[in-house]
Amino acid sequence: MSEQPPAGSSDSSDSSGHSGHSGPSGSSLVPVAQPLPPTNGYAIACLGLGIVSLMGCSFVTGIPAMVLSRVARRDIAAHPGETTGQDLATIGFALGAVATAIGALVVVGLLILGTLGLFVFDFCGGGKC
Repeated sequence: MSEQPPAGSSDSSDSSGHSGHSGPSGSSLVPVAQPLPPTNGYAIACLGLGIVSLMGCSFVTGIPAMVLSRVARRDIAAHPGETTGQDLATIGFALGAVATAIGALVVVGLLILGTLGLFVFDFCGGGKC
């Protein structure tokens, strides 16, 4: 009686001595890179508004950047794996918050300077000290 390989074995050597092991579909195993999910549109818009807010449009684009950041993070959390951009939303929020804080300090500074200026002009009698 001749020896045969066990029933579950697939050791089929060809004449060159290579075994016939292959992947599940009959091809050799090659890793395939999975495509990344798209970036959330709100996160991209939030980052853009945050950058523009630092260029002098602090209140006009800083507050919407913070709002869109919150919307983007909720959207990304609600649909995990469908979109990315959590980091972009966080950076956009930070840029918008910094620009809004700077804008608020500028407004407060101008109000203080204006108030001091009016006080000085009134105290000196028409600005002639």
